[in-house]
Amino acid sequence: MAEHDYVIANQTFPSYRNDHNNSLSAIVSKNSKATEPSTTYSYMWWYDTANDILKIRNADNDAWINFASFDQTNDNFSLTVQDLTVNGQGSIPSGTKMLFQQTTAPTGWTKQTDHNNKALRVVTGTAGTGGTNSFTNAFNSDKTVSGTTGGTGVTITGSTGSHSITQAQLPNITLQTTQLVKMETPPAERGSSSGSGATYQKASVPLGGSNEGHSHTSGTLAGSSHTHSFSDTFNLNVQYVDLIIAEKD
Repeated sequence: MAEHDYVIANQTFPSYRNDHNNSLSAIVSKNSKATEPSTTYSYMWWYDTANDILKIRNADNDAWINFASFDQTNDNFSLTVQDLTVNGQGSIPSGTKMLFQQTTAPTGWTKQTDHNNKALRVVTGTAGTGGTNSFTNAFNSDKTVSGTTGGTGVTITGSTGSHSITQAQLPNITLQTTQLVKMETPPAERGSSSGSGATYQKASVPLGGSNEGHSHTSGTLAGSSHTHSFSDTFNLNVQYVDLIIAEKD
């Protein structure tokens, strides 16, 4: 821990030797102390012992530039690449926004909170924002798709499961001929609508259905006249990595 103004004044020999040794001590220790040297020069080094940062004086001799941070406990260091330079901008211009895969912003950056739970989209034009559904709501929550084959509410590509209709699931109706049939034995002969006589009448054939419902994998289909409604749930459950947006101070 040494400091010197690097001016060797005229003095007697013992005082000169002491003054000279102090200046050499300040040089080899990079002017290390907790506060900045009282006398500064352009491009001089100063090791800030209060923060363990090695600094260099700028060309105008009016500010310090951080060069590297030191971890004296674990004996390692990291170079400073985002600190202030003479023009106050550094290697990354102030206001620049970047993504970081960490919870807090790095030193020299400020975490932005305008956007949360959103997806990223790469564009070739002007950068902007859009959409109304959050990322979690769109990709990581149950979604129900429903509609009716006889309507236009939902368009979906796919197919329902096959099903063979049983007699009980047929509509409970009776079929009737539109033309008169001659009722006699041997089997009835087909007549015409203008036929007459007791032996000519319309034939009725009951189907014997009971209007029972049936299913096509998803949804229940009612008997008689009906549409094929469907409803099912899906969840994409997309894997993701959380990022933050930070702006350069």
